[in-house]
Amino acid sequence: MGFFQAITSVIRNTFSFEGRASRGEFWNWVLFRYGVILVIAMLAVIRAYGQGYSDGLEASFPSPTVEFEDKTIYAEGWPSFETLALVFLALTFVPNAAVSFRRLHDIGRSGWWFVALNFIPFGKILLFVFYLQRSAPGVNRYERRRHLAPLLAPRNGPVSEA
Repeated sequence: MGFFQAITSVIRNTFSFEGRASRGEFWNWVLFRYGVILVIAMLAVIRAYGQGYSDGLEASFPSPTVEFEDKTIYAEGWPSFETLALVFLALTFVPNAAVSFRRLHDIGRSGWWFVALNFIPFGKILLFVFYLQRSAPGVNRYERRRHLAPLLAPRNGPVSEA
């Protein structure tokens, strides 16, 4: 699965906590998410340098007016880095949780591991190890089942009226 196919698959399955997600789909989603955050951070640093700061990211959190060495610099109506990053992370929280659940299903584990290990200190390390594992071969209990297939299958033999 390609990069853009993985992103569209995750977005399309935003509210689907059932089924499976391959390693490629999951890690492409993670790459996309952290890539957007990195771009937001770079834009914040560029804006800070453009406003005369040489401190880098420290200056990318300005209030609407910031006093710096006897001059007032206006943030020009742009939201700060933390606001943009938090809005993006909030918008992608549900798709991220769904693809994490599906990734855990792919290795044969319950999606509740995602919830439990996010509250345990060092639990994210174990989640990281889970996400790196190969997919479980064959069909597991988390695989989506087709319920219409038996109804559409041709009948062999006479139809009984019992």
